[in-house]
Amino acid sequence: MLKIPRILLAILTGSFALYGMLSDDFSYVPLMLLFMGGMILIMGIEEYKNNKKGLASLLVAVSLFIFYTSFETMLHW
Repeated sequence: MLKIPRILLAILTGSFALYGMLSDDFSYVPLMLLFMGGMILIMGIEEYKNNKKGLASLLVAVSLFIFYTSFETMLHW
């Protein structure tokens, strides 16, 4: 059920990262972080559904930190 959004977010994250590396233009890093946070949040939800609550909690915490970093970077954009 959540496989397609996870793959889509992974492709978007990889695309922004590749663009930044090849062009030396890092203006899209906040968007890359936003998509990466969404991908990790979806991974956390999937792990929670698989009854791996410890890993799910860690993934959600990492996702929240990445969202915070993304929004903080967008404010200084």
